[in-house]
Amino acid sequence: MKKYLLAATGAMTLALSSNANAALVLNISGASGTYGNTNVTCAVTAPCSFNNSFSFSKPAGYQLVGATITSLLTGSNAATNINFSSVTLNGIAFAIGSTGDVEFRSITNQILGNWNTINVQGQSGGNASYSGTLSFAAVPEPSTWLMMILGVGIAGAALRRRRQNVTVSYA
Repeated sequence: MKKYLLAATGAMTLALSSNANAALVLNISGASGTYGNTNVTCAVTAPCSFNNSFSFSKPAGYQLVGATITSLLTGSNAATNINFSSVTLNGIAFAIGSTGDVEFRSITNQILGNWNTINVQGQSGGNASYSGTLSFAAVPEPSTWLMMILGVGIAGAALRRRRQNVTVSYA
């Protein structure tokens, strides 16, 4: 009897569970990275909603990030289509580039915190995928800017310095 009760509880849990989203990928190496979900599936009948989060720490030496995200309808199969409802980086929305069969969004020059999160929400027909890229940039520190400005100023002063005429007299 316990086995039947356990099996019934498992079946109820599976039936009432939220959408299963597997294959989340986040790779960061140096000044760039990629993220995505290669298998947005539906635990219940399609279409279904999905919500994926990607968290990453700020790479050493980088202060800014730009990111893109793309989904592409493969063939005419509506089961592979994704419609983004919201894509954010630390709560700031990506700009919409295109919607429909080809979804594209991007964000540029966002200041990184020590810990950052990309949140992707949308609708899927199941068996769909999307991918994105990250591009990191360094911002010079104030002392670097000061040294650069002083160097340019000294070079400019040296160029403007008047030359003195030297006269040579022989006795």
